[in-house]
Order: sequence, then structure tokens, then C-alpha cells
Amino acid sequence: MLKKLVPAALWVSVAAAATVSTTTQAADVKAQIKHREATMEAIAGHFTAIMSTMKDPGEFAQDYQFHAESIARLSRIAAKTFPEGSGEGKTHAKQEIWDNPEKFKEAMETFQTRADAFADASKGDDPKAFAMAAKNLGGSCKGCHDDFKDD
Repeated sequence: MLKKLVPAALWVSVAAAATVSTTTQAADVKAQIKHREATMEAIAGHFTAIMSTMKDPGEFAQDYQFHAESIARLSRIAAKTFPEGSGEGKTHAKQEIWDNPEKFKEAMETFQTRADAFADASKGDDPKAFAMAAKNLGGSCKGCHDDFKDD
């Protein structure tokens, strides 16, 4: 009787461990997607805070540097929010990210470079240079979304 129970108990243990592992992986992917989306929404929020007031900045101009530097910092986080396997589940990320990682990496590096330039321009007194940096940054966002995001 004991010989029959040991294999059965072992099988139940293995099945339970596999179920927990699968459930944990699914929860991890869901958390990764949620983190990615929140990071991107934060970037969009900072960018919108600036762009919505650029024609007549008034008192909001004093906040531009904070918003621009926040985007630059978040661009470093954004680049890390697409780990292998996080394209499964409810996400707007296209499979192209994982199928063509070099192209995606290049797009994220362009985003980071332009976010840094935007942050640098926010520290100066040249509204035209700041507007051009904003246009360049927005272009990198659009380019990446066109190639790597399902709407």
C-alpha cells in the first residue's frame, strides 16, 4: 500500500508545484504589464503638462524643468519594462518588440537621448530650443508607438 501512495503523493506534489509556478508566472506578467502601462502613463502625463501650456506658459513655466527631468528619468525605467514574456496577456505592446529586439532597443535609446535633450533644454532660456526638443521627443514617442504599440 505504501508503495502505491508514495508515487501518488509525489505526482500530486509535482502537479501542485507546477500550478503554483504557472499562477505565479501569470501574476508576474500581469504586474509587469501594469508597471509598464503606469510608467508610460506617467511619461504622457508629464509631457501633456508641458505641451498643454507651451503657447502661454505663464506660471506653469516654472514647472517645466521638473516635468522634463521626470520624463528623462522615466525613460530609463520605460526601457526596462518589456522583459521577455511580458507580451502575453492584456497589453498594447506588439509582438514586434520581442521579435525584433534590436530595432526596439534602438527606438528606446532614441527616446532616452531625446528625453535627455528635452530635460537639458528645459534648463535654458531659449523657448524655441525647448519647443524643438519637445517636437523631437514627441516624434520619438510617435515613431515607437507606430511600430511597437497596438491601439
